Amino acid sequence: MKILVALLIISIVGNLFGLFVLYKFFKKDTYVKELEAKLQRKDQVIDEVGKSLPTKMVFLHHSVGRNWLADGLKEELAALGVSVQSISRNCDLGMETDFNHWVPKFSDNYEAISKFDMTKDDNLGNYENEIIMFKSCYPNSDIVSEGAEVGNPVSPEKTIANYRSVMDSLQTIFSAHPEQKFIFVTTPPICRSNTNTENAARARKFTDWVINDFAKEYQTSTGLNNFYVFDLHKVLADSDNMLKPEFMRRDGDSHPNEQANRVATKAFIKFFKENLI
Repeated sequence: MKILVALLIISIVGNLFGLFVLYKFFKKDTYVKELEAKLQRKDQVIDEVGKSLPTKMVFLHHSVGRNWLADGLKEELAALGVSVQSISRNCDLGMETDFNHWVPKFSDNYEAISKFDMTKDDNLGNYENEIIMFKSCYPNSDIVSEGAEVGNPVSPEKTIANYRSVMDSLQTIFSAHPEQKFIFVTTPPICRSNTNTENAARARKFTDWVINDFAKEYQTSTGLNNFYVFDLHKVLADSDNMLKPEFMRRDGDSHPNEQANRVATKAFIKFFKENLI
């Protein structure tokens, strides 16, 4: 009899513990779902407000850009009167954003980029985005060699020569649209385990060339002030031109974390106010 009572007590305690665990689990799951719903509603509110904001921007990017927008950039730009829409993996136009994709993408799809509006069935608005911002993802910072001049703008090989030829080809497109402003966001750095010192140094060398040579020569040769460079690479990189350890999400992951995105947002808003307002 005593054994049966003991087993009954154990069974009751076990069931109560199980119910407690289930309660905690579902409570946590409900909290996560509520938080996700709140974030989604917040994003929807920003998008809704964006319809009436005076300045329209389109941003071509992938995952790093998506996280950056979600971690504060989109909201901070909205506060400045700028509505941002993403051309990313949410549509065919945004599926490819490596360096060798930029020239054919802009050449063949300029109207679609310029008038991009995700709220329309055909993604074409009845207006032109005043600002076009574009960024390649971090794998493009793994530059394997200097390359042979004059380079090939559609070659997938990651060389400085090929990257320079991309920018040289794009300047024709930029200068043909003086009414629009173009922001080139430099490619973010890679974490230490996924690159090497030489490749990372080449990424910095190319970025310095864009800022110190290309941008200045573009302005001088065209007389235009519609091309800008935001140096995201500098914001996120350590002295070895690799992603700062404190900006890593986890070992081996080159996606900047929330802290990095907030630091980048602060730097970008400063840059935006100084150059585009």
